[in-house]
Amino acid sequence: DGESDVVIVGCGVAALSAAIQVHLSSEGSSVMLLEAAPEAECGGNSRVSGCLTFMPDTPEKALEYQTSLNGEFEVEEDLMKAWAEGVCGNMQWLNDLGLDMQPSGFASPEFPGVSGSDAITSYVVDGTVGFSSLWQPLYDMALDYGCTVNYDTRAVELVFDPTTKEVYGVKSEDGRCFKASKGVVLACGGFANNPELVQNYLGVPGVAKVFYKGSPYNRGDGVLMGQQIGAKLWHMNSFAGSGPSLRSEPGDSGICTGWATKLQDYLFVDGEGSRFMNENVVSLNRHGRIKKDGAWPLIAAPNPSFLIFGTASYESDPMLFNKVTYMTWSGLMDTMTAKSNEDMVEEGLLVKADTAEELAKKIGLPPDALVKTIADYNENAAQNVDPLYHRGEAIYSDYWFDANTSTTDASTQEQIVAVKPFDLQTIDPPYYAIETRTTLLNSQGGPKRNGKSEVLDYKGDPIPRLYSAGELGAIYSYMYNGGGNISDAVYSGRTAGKNVVALDGWDAS
Repeated sequence: DGESDVVIVGCGVAALSAAIQVHLSSEGSSVMLLEAAPEAECGGNSRVSGCLTFMPDTPEKALEYQTSLNGEFEVEEDLMKAWAEGVCGNMQWLNDLGLDMQPSGFASPEFPGVSGSDAITSYVVDGTVGFSSLWQPLYDMALDYGCTVNYDTRAVELVFDPTTKEVYGVKSEDGRCFKASKGVVLACGGFANNPELVQNYLGVPGVAKVFYKGSPYNRGDGVLMGQQIGAKLWHMNSFAGSGPSLRSEPGDSGICTGWATKLQDYLFVDGEGSRFMNENVVSLNRHGRIKKDGAWPLIAAPNPSFLIFGTASYESDPMLFNKVTYMTWSGLMDTMTAKSNEDMVEEGLLVKADTAEELAKKIGLPPDALVKTIADYNENAAQNVDPLYHRGEAIYSDYWFDANTSTTDASTQEQIVAVKPFDLQTIDPPYYAIETRTTLLNSQGGPKRNGKSEVLDYKGDPIPRLYSAGELGAIYSYMYNGGGNISDAVYSGRTAGKNVVALDGWDAS
């Protein structure tokens, strides 16, 4: 149903980088991209990300820093060296494409004090964080180079020789087949919107379900196709998050957003109706992780959990970020239909009750426990103390970032007041509740690839004519610095494009 020299599955930064590099390496070679989403919603997580590009000063510093972040989740030295040289080579490649890469204060570095962090900077196009600032010019460029995109085309199977495993093309969900005379590049993202894969690979104790802020079209197709052909999987338990978030759309959608209230009359409660953390610590998470007892575990919102708040927040700003924001799916795609707190109640996103007992019954929590939690908190708040979690007191950190107001000079590696002291507020009726869950920005796992972006089989040998790029099998195994996925997508994409187009066609006479 379609044929080209190279078939690329996906339409994000990894796929586009591969497509552009095919053209640069062999002008006149044909490239076809298969995109699961319709045209208006194409681009995967890249399009709705911060579009940060992580680019250390030198490969040596990149290797030193990321090896430290990997911790005990070790990655082979040859793969790390190839990655380090690749991400540091991105700057020249992007500049050659005519993009103006400017340093960003965000995640530069995200973990100051870690070995190698003194040479870490993230860059953005034209100084713009988010707003598809990198994805859009790459997308336009790929189209200008003559790459074709088949939208609404979800690739689900590889076409290959059952004996040699040589890959000839792919088959889509609707039964169409697409021939790749030189090879296939899997750049179709992760599995954030595949509940089965999330539960099997990303579940932590008490957390089997997550919300996601990226593309709802990322359903793990590349993972499943890799399994089909016997690829080795790696980093399947690794993902980047952003702490607990709120459901932003009614029904079963897992798409979420943060909350916009500037007030403090709210609490997190678990399935037993009890608080489980200092609510303001969420703002300090570093892609979902926060330092505790010498490690960097995920900030996990137990299932179920809820944000409970009072009339002050309800009568102020809308609780959801319902304006077009600089990143996230619901923000950039403007998918939220609730434009006010009243809309949220009508849509069933917010549950309203006049008493704590009534609210508990409506959301399935033990009434006595929730009544006591709110009463105890209000009694202490009236005295401006929180004996349980010390909320309202200053919280110190060596890193903090707010895209709207501030950047942090991490070079000092000094403790700063990341959350200023504030007076506690009582939570006054009527009461409101909205579901919260641990948030998944993107998964990192998938078929393992080598430094040439070739997909490896279960023995570690390259699968003929099969390449991958982007978050599908990324190098990140534990702690993650912002901009790392975009930078890895550019590097692995252009590497895949260069190597696949250099092959002779399998169907050459």
